[in-house]
Amino acid sequence: MLGSTLPPEPPAQAMAAGATSISTAQLLRIVRTSGGALLQQAALHGQLLRVEWAQERARLLKLAVAALLGFVCLLGLMAALGTLLLALYWDTPYRIAAVSVLVTLYGVGLLLAWRLYGSQAARGRDSFATSRSELAADLELLRSQL
Repeated sequence: MLGSTLPPEPPAQAMAAGATSISTAQLLRIVRTSGGALLQQAALHGQLLRVEWAQERARLLKLAVAALLGFVCLLGLMAALGTLLLALYWDTPYRIAAVSVLVTLYGVGLLLAWRLYGSQAARGRDSFATSRSELAADLELLRSQL
């Protein structure tokens, strides 16, 4: 029709740009109105990360000390007991039994040290778990506001 006064429809690109600017405007409004709360929340996250990092450092230090102490004790025990046992039973028919007991004793000591090391290493999975969950909750809250 020649006398139609309907405006032409906007192209899809113009509509998409308008939708993007609306979400950007919403984001700017949220940041402007809740900027102080966001900064306070970021400071709380920083404090939580600091506390968890101190706990992780302490755990890693204990892990290293346990490994080092276990290794030093294992070496000292192996040298002393091995020397003593072999000196006592060298000229007897129990020489093979003495060596067998020595190897068994060293094996038990090694298993105990490995178990302690494994228990401390397993606790590493929980490092910064609280910070990760808090950040995830905050991100979900921000997404729900947009």
